[in-house]
Amino acid sequence: MIRIWSVALVVVCWLLSFELSAQEWRDSLRSARESYQKGQFNEAQRKFHSAQQLAPGDVDLTKDIGTSAYRNSDYKTAEEAFVAAAKKTEDPAARARKFHNAGNAQMKQKNYQAAVDSYKQALRANPNSEDTRYNLAEAQRRLKKDQQNQENQNQDQQDQQNQNQQNNQGDGQPNEGKQNDSSNSSPQQNEQNNSGGQSSGGDAEAAQKLSDKKTERMLDDLMKKEMETKRRMQGMGSGADKEEVKSGKKW
Repeated sequence: MIRIWSVALVVVCWLLSFELSAQEWRDSLRSARESYQKGQFNEAQRKFHSAQQLAPGDVDLTKDIGTSAYRNSDYKTAEEAFVAAAKKTEDPAARARKFHNAGNAQMKQKNYQAAVDSYKQALRANPNSEDTRYNLAEAQRRLKKDQQNQENQNQDQQDQQNQNQQNNQGDGQPNEGKQNDSSNSSPQQNEQNNSGGQSSGGDAEAAQKLSDKKTERMLDDLMKKEMETKRRMQGMGSGADKEEVKSGKKW
């Protein structure tokens, strides 16, 4: 009789404990929903987490956690909650909605590739969703724009590196400005300088030749005058009375 009462007492205590635990998680769930309704999304997110820990094993509050986290701008937590909820859902329409919400959370994080994948998962579960189709197109557009921007940045970096290499190579070359004056001159200038030097030398040589010729002419003139003088002297000796000098005087 005592043993029966003992077993009955254990059962009653277990039932009371279970009922208290169930009441606790229901109160926690109700408080979380109230906070969400009031727009207190940070409190709602925290309370939904607590309610999930107290809830029976067959109760899944992942969707509520994701929704409150999304409203609380905790997009990373929202993404993880929606993806986890979608993988647990058997109903195609419900799974599509959760993948759609996961894509929205990824769009908020500018993770456009992940958003594209999530929206595609949603369309596989529900091909008729126009909202998901529109969001997929927008995610693809932003992803392409990001890729183009990244390519442009990579090209700008490559161009800058090439320019720096050219500048470094230019700095490493010897300074041609420190060479002598003749090397600094252009080929035409050097040719003109060289031709100018030759011209000066030719002028001096020509002047020397002119001087020599002039001297020879002077000597020739002197010799001619001397010969003429001798002839005159001889002529005066043979018939001076008959000869009249050019000056009109007679000797």
